[in-house]
Amino acid sequence: MKVAQIVPRLPPYTDGVGDYAVRLAGQLLKAHQINTQFIIFKPGPKNSSELEYFPIAKLSEHTTQALLEAIPQDINNIILHYSNYPYLQNKWDAPFWLVDGLRAIKQQYSVKLIVMFHELPTLKWRHFKVLNPIQAIASRRLAEIADTVMTDSSNFKKHLAKWTQSDVPCIPDFSTIGEPETVVPLHMRDRRLIVFGGHDRQRVYKNHLPTLLQTCQALGIEEVCDIGATLDLDASRFGNVRLVQKGFQSAEAVQHLMSTSFAGLMDYTPFPGDLGKSSVFAAFCAHGLLPVCTTYNPSEADGIYANQQYLVAGKQLEDFRLAQLQAIATQAHTWYSHHSLAKNTDVFASYLHHPI
Repeated sequence: MKVAQIVPRLPPYTDGVGDYAVRLAGQLLKAHQINTQFIIFKPGPKNSSELEYFPIAKLSEHTTQALLEAIPQDINNIILHYSNYPYLQNKWDAPFWLVDGLRAIKQQYSVKLIVMFHELPTLKWRHFKVLNPIQAIASRRLAEIADTVMTDSSNFKKHLAKWTQSDVPCIPDFSTIGEPETVVPLHMRDRRLIVFGGHDRQRVYKNHLPTLLQTCQALGIEEVCDIGATLDLDASRFGNVRLVQKGFQSAEAVQHLMSTSFAGLMDYTPFPGDLGKSSVFAAFCAHGLLPVCTTYNPSEADGIYANQQYLVAGKQLEDFRLAQLQAIATQAHTWYSHHSLAKNTDVFASYLHHPI
């Protein structure tokens, strides 16, 4: 079986959806003998004609005809990784050409279409978030023409289920930097706290630095290790806690740091109820770190509870003993094990093999 995975970008460009698709492709081939052809919507000069032995087709322009020309004729299925904005020409655009192109491909080649909604288009006004009315029409039409609709967000699931009038599988994200073979207990780890991700890490230091330092004191953290695009942080603001700014690191290097560190801290305040769709949170859980969030995040719909799978940062962490901290890290790792790369890939494979 051969599947076309449609993505916005692929490595070496930084893109969480692209990283997700590459890991998925590898596991589909390894465990299910399903091969992948990638189609990139936003190719860059660093993208070659293949990645990890998977061929890559690059879309020449955002039109129905260009999509038809890019789709190989020998595919059996299509997985569209949809995150809305990369498929737009501008912020007021809506990708109706994508809907028309996929509909035409389904008719011409009789292939199955799986749409994985990593994002839905939203508009934000003050503290309120609503679906973008024009772009949501395109999203809804994609859901309606798909043979299978999936998402990694319980929040998105509500809209998608309403649009499709059917149950929508919701699978929290796996770690896109890989998974360790073994997990070391907290008492054997360095008292290091990891802050990892994109430029949104800046929120941790801009809005929550006092809370971060209180957390370090409460947990006996000696070092804060910042991983990602350089933020030019001022080490003098961290007091007695050593700041190490690693910059961009390979997945293997990040894995090693996470496997030997005590805790991981993140700010997911702009995304209430969506911890399950954070690949950073997934990486913390997969590597046995103690996950810490700057604030409470109501993600119970995904099975994530404060003081069970993560802790809220602050001075109050002084009240937790090592055994309690280990129990939380263990529960987080157990939660992750139910939607690891292998488990999530099994879900995709089951729908790929299911007849239309």
